[in-house]
Amino acid sequence: MKRSLLAWLRCPICLATLEPDSAKQEIIEGRLTCANAHRFPVRRGVPRFVQSDAYTQSFSYEWQRFRRTQLDSATGRTDTRDRLQASLNFPIQQLNGMLVLDAGCGMGRFAEVVHACGGTYIGMDFSYAIDAAFQNAGHLPNVHFVQADLFHTPFGDNMFDLVMSLGVLHHTPDPRRAFASLPRVLKPGGKLTVTVYDAGNKVYVANSRFWRRYTTRLPSRLLHVLSYAAAPLYYLWTLPIVGGLLRSVAFLSLERDWRWRVLDTFDWYSPQYMSWHTHPEVFSWFKENHFEQIDLLAPSISQIGTKPSGVQI
Repeated sequence: MKRSLLAWLRCPICLATLEPDSAKQEIIEGRLTCANAHRFPVRRGVPRFVQSDAYTQSFSYEWQRFRRTQLDSATGRTDTRDRLQASLNFPIQQLNGMLVLDAGCGMGRFAEVVHACGGTYIGMDFSYAIDAAFQNAGHLPNVHFVQADLFHTPFGDNMFDLVMSLGVLHHTPDPRRAFASLPRVLKPGGKLTVTVYDAGNKVYVANSRFWRRYTTRLPSRLLHVLSYAAAPLYYLWTLPIVGGLLRSVAFLSLERDWRWRVLDTFDWYSPQYMSWHTHPEVFSWFKENHFEQIDLLAPSISQIGTKPSGVQI
């Protein structure tokens, strides 16, 4: 943990400032304590505000095994940079100088992109994927990672220029309430961007729910192996007629990189919670929290809004 992170960290219980038990600029093992004597450990370079990974265990497993699959620096492509740009209604270069919270960062795929654009990045995740994220990008200047609960974020009010939660809220037990936890930490005039799964294809959603009744009960290791075994089926799923029929029966990733296909397949069938939403529903989340300038983006159900000045959220 870089000592500079303390400028934004707050006790998730009482929102008091936190003090470390070490004077080092980089704290690998230690403890944080607030004025009200709430204590939180720093382990393996990451401050920990949760005692377990609870309902996110599948992501703890997933991102330890697919730690570099989605990193542009590892693939030599720009998929992650392009994905982030698609979730913004301004040029990605304007991240320069911004303080960015990635709420549900997984293995930190966006960290190196925000860093390259000149922003300060804080990645937060409930799962032990945070350790993979720290391995990937914890060495970069102005990049920080925190293990914490989305419903109890360890940050002060009105801090971030941009909060993003891309592909995360639909994996919580209450996506609407998870969304409502984010505006507090956003500056007036700051932007919140989210992506959730699309409920538009009813057959697709129904089939996914059917298969997930069984796959979520499988041991992670077994589902991992089955995801590898399913990867070659990609060639059937891409056929003009047969593929269309198969896609109506079950999900299989159509990513061209076979490693990414395995990851996506495991990611689809393993999480404890998965929900699907509509644009009007997500738009209502923004309106309930008084956001303005709400834009519809892509992919799936993606929207971005601006927190107005002078309104307490």
